[in-house]
Amino acid sequence: MARRKRKLVIKSAPQLRALRTPLRQQMVRALLEFGECTVRELADELGREPAALYYHVHALVEAGIATETGQRAGGGRPQRIYSLVADRMVIDKSVTSGPFLAALADLNRATLRTAERELAASVRARTGGSPDDRTSLLRLAVRLKPRDAARAAKMLHEVVEFLAEHDDADAGDTYSLTVAFVRAAK
Repeated sequence: MARRKRKLVIKSAPQLRALRTPLRQQMVRALLEFGECTVRELADELGREPAALYYHVHALVEAGIATETGQRAGGGRPQRIYSLVADRMVIDKSVTSGPFLAALADLNRATLRTAERELAASVRARTGGSPDDRTSLLRLAVRLKPRDAARAAKMLHEVVEFLAEHDDADAGDTYSLTVAFVRAAK
């Protein structure tokens, strides 16, 4: 298993805004997978033109999510190499300013759009258009006592921790998990 980098605690609206597009979330996932790469390598991985990614890479760097780690010779002039500053990001739940919460809402929408795209791609990849046994979409509405809701939230966090601890760069397939455990509006 690869050595873990540090955890980045997201504490500002600009950091959240830097992550609020599905493309940037794809870029973060690719940077996590590669460890470090040039914009050209990132573009090849994502099926995009490099020119379309420079703005987004700079936004991630400006927000302190990615960093330039060096340069590599290539194509006449050196290409900058980028990596993430941490392999895990968590949102500081104690920040409650209006701009932060608005940026968090934008990030949540982008995350759900990304999950929708990943699920649709998984379904399309299957012959006959049905998902395989590694593709699940689950939704459940339940009424819980506060202590049971807290226990469920804790269990979901344990699943996330388990997955993070068992992330293996040498494993074949990449899996994506998106969970929204929320108190429903009345």
